[in-house]
Amino acid sequence: MEITGRRTYTEAELTERLRQAQRGSHEALEESFSFLRERIFALAKQSAQNIGLRVADAEDATQETMIIVREHLLEFETWENMLRFARQVLRNRLGNYHQYRLSHNRLEVPMEKATVSVQMDAQLEAAELERILEQAIEELQRLRPRYAVIFRGLLAGLSKKELCEILRITPNHFDVELHRARRFLRSLLKERWGIKW
Repeated sequence: MEITGRRTYTEAELTERLRQAQRGSHEALEESFSFLRERIFALAKQSAQNIGLRVADAEDATQETMIIVREHLLEFETWENMLRFARQVLRNRLGNYHQYRLSHNRLEVPMEKATVSVQMDAQLEAAELERILEQAIEELQRLRPRYAVIFRGLLAGLSKKELCEILRITPNHFDVELHRARRFLRSLLKERWGIKW
């Protein structure tokens, strides 16, 4: 039995939903991927914590995993095949993040000095950060209008459902777009303003 916050599934039911999704059922695809994402994200958070990664890394690894699983959707014969594949992809993604952290964070800083470092990095006041964020979103409006709509909507307090309706996309597609938008914004903030997020 597989359990989610909404209901309990048998493996046979999940496999049947997978087959329906492979035949083109949008509802089955949403249901299957929503459940798979819950499982993978829970695993990602636990694994990330165990190897010293951030929750944001777990979120990114989960999104990348879901994108890859979607690309291989037609290849899975059973739910267990898809879940096993997703777990393997997730391990690879998290391993890549871990290797990147090791290669870029070789210097260990004592805790008493880390506090000073954080204070120095945080010298930009909230108003300045807000101004930079607004400039970044304006730049997104020029380069990637869809991403700008997502961030403006989130800042305005719109729900995922409302943003899906505005963008005319499915919740799963929204998750993919949000992941890409966050990655693009991170790159933009680092490149233009030297801010690591």
